[in-house]
Amino acid sequence: MTNEAYEKIIFLIGEILIREDRSFRENLQEVISLLTGYYEVSRCSIMTVNMEEQALEVSASTKAEIIGQKRKLSDVTIATRALLDGTPLTTNPKRLSFFKPLESTNFSSSYSINIPVIYLDKKLGVITLSDPQNGEPLSEEQELFAVRTARHIAPYIYAVITGEQLESKVVRYEKKMKELMELDELKTDLTNFIVHDLKGPISTIMANLDMLSYEELTPLQFEYLNLAAGDTYKLQRMVMNMLDVSKLEHGKVMIYREDIDIKELVARELASCKVSMKQKGIEQFLEGEGRIIFIDENLIARVISNLLLNALDYSSEGGVITVGITYDEKQKQTVIAIADHGSGVPDDLKAKIFDKYFQVKSEERQRKMSTGLGLTFCDLVVKAHGGVLWVEDTAGGGATFKFTLPETVMHEESNG
Repeated sequence: MTNEAYEKIIFLIGEILIREDRSFRENLQEVISLLTGYYEVSRCSIMTVNMEEQALEVSASTKAEIIGQKRKLSDVTIATRALLDGTPLTTNPKRLSFFKPLESTNFSSSYSINIPVIYLDKKLGVITLSDPQNGEPLSEEQELFAVRTARHIAPYIYAVITGEQLESKVVRYEKKMKELMELDELKTDLTNFIVHDLKGPISTIMANLDMLSYEELTPLQFEYLNLAAGDTYKLQRMVMNMLDVSKLEHGKVMIYREDIDIKELVARELASCKVSMKQKGIEQFLEGEGRIIFIDENLIARVISNLLLNALDYSSEGGVITVGITYDEKQKQTVIAIADHGSGVPDDLKAKIFDKYFQVKSEERQRKMSTGLGLTFCDLVVKAHGGVLWVEDTAGGGATFKFTLPETVMHEESNG
């Protein structure tokens, strides 16, 4: 055996393995024919690792009936032992008796060599050469060449196995993604169905509570009525948020813009929260000048209301809520900031709080009667107006929610 002959066989093997007009197993089967002739053996098999089943599978062999057979990596066989040890394993009568009865290869001679196929420290399979035609074991030089041959084949097997694994993962992920999307659609449809059915009863409850407010009531009855009305209003707000978030996500909410004085709009929403803030002893301040901007009054009013109620929920008794209105001359946009001095928002959650159904839990309190959609609704409405909503830390503690209403987008839509 010469180096020249060895280099020739390696070149031929490489040419076979890169053929794309046949399957990789068909290419391996042709490699088997080359190896049996070159090493003058009667039996040769190439086994590859099946990662999903954690087994060695016969991919090509001189013995056609064993192709496709699998051996668990946990089985104590000659091939699995060579693979797990990462070193070639030769057999003799003593070793063969050790592996029986799990070893079902039934070599006709007492000699075989099992060479692990390893690439980039990944154990990929085993090449087995057995039953030399002259009845004598391979020479040391032949065994050395056989090991080198396995090293040359390894990159090809690695490329195929990793490609199959990647393809299998993609298929599994696509299937899982499809299942998740179907579940999400089902959840959305179910939520919309329930929410639509809730609108009617809630409106009836609110109308009747409003009628009761005109009756002569004792102070205690009046307090109970206010509590019921307040929580019913929260429930209505939750239902509307759920409906509108779904519509905004699917682009089904129309933006009806008109010229609105943003300061007057904020003042009106502050006034609507006055009773609730008074109950907690919270002071409210409005800073900034009035400015006419082109917005959907109803939607932006609900954004301001949601952010005010969010600040109220997280403010301690006797706190302060401040709304600031400024105009950014450089960016040509109005900035509204609603600041509280409550528990604040941790840095790692500042981006997540606008996700659907996400709720911030604090040691002091949790948001009551919340679906986790209020901030999602605000974010979608602001984006629909071409602006951005974010949260910062308030000086001295607390959270400041800011959102922008760009002038450029308004002018473009107005002129269009």
